[in-house]
Amino acid sequence: SISSNSDLGQKLLSSARRLDGYQEAEVDYTWVANYSLKFQGCHTTPQWNEDADGEDDVKLTNLNLVRFRLCPSDTCATDSAYGCKSGYGDYVVSMDTSLQA
Repeated sequence: SISSNSDLGQKLLSSARRLDGYQEAEVDYTWVANYSLKFQGCHTTPQWNEDADGEDDVKLTNLNLVRFRLCPSDTCATDSAYGCKSGYGDYVVSMDTSLQA
């Protein structure tokens, strides 16, 4: 797991999107001081190619995502694939962002 206070944790959280659909315009992440990020997996999903403007352009493209769970640090188990079973939030970030962090 990755501490939410670490540089890596802060970089990932600043670009992440909650999976439950709730997203504020400006998010205050100071409350995550005692949380850890637990990697959940990589996912690919198709999406419309907004750059396609010609008849021969590819209309669908793949979006590569990394999913992680934000768990309370005191209950985040390193030996569990889920990390924790309560008090968590699931987030996604683009794979490019994850690799650059």
